[in-house]
Amino acid sequence: MYKRLFIGALATLAFSTNVLAHGACEGRPLHHDMENIKTELKGMASSLKSGDNKQAAKKVEQVIALFKDARSQTPYLFVEKKLSGDALAKETAEYQSVIDDTIQVFSSLETALENNDSAKIKTLMGEIGKQKHIGHSTFKADC
Repeated sequence: MYKRLFIGALATLAFSTNVLAHGACEGRPLHHDMENIKTELKGMASSLKSGDNKQAAKKVEQVIALFKDARSQTPYLFVEKKLSGDALAKETAEYQSVIDDTIQVFSSLETALENNDSAKIKTLMGEIGKQKHIGHSTFKADC
């Protein structure tokens, strides 16, 4: 049961991750990171479907590394809004906070996968969905 929920949530995250950066955003490093996150999440879903939590945990490690790289990127929305100075600093801090929170959830997911804790995995998938919503609704650009 939890695997279906998990895989469904992963698919939602994987297919919507790239909305943070698209269109005019395609040449930006953040777009590249989001595309790679999508790819790793697909691999993680496949591993879970086959019952390989160990491999899924490895994919989570890769997702975490990509989010750490994405943390240093500037969302295209900031360019689109022509943010600078204090406004840019404030938005960048908020963006980095959301990324940090997302990394924390994925770190907890990695531990749950390593421990085969299906209840915790289910809870964390809900948290990942919330993080996705926060990130996309706050930093998604129309490009």
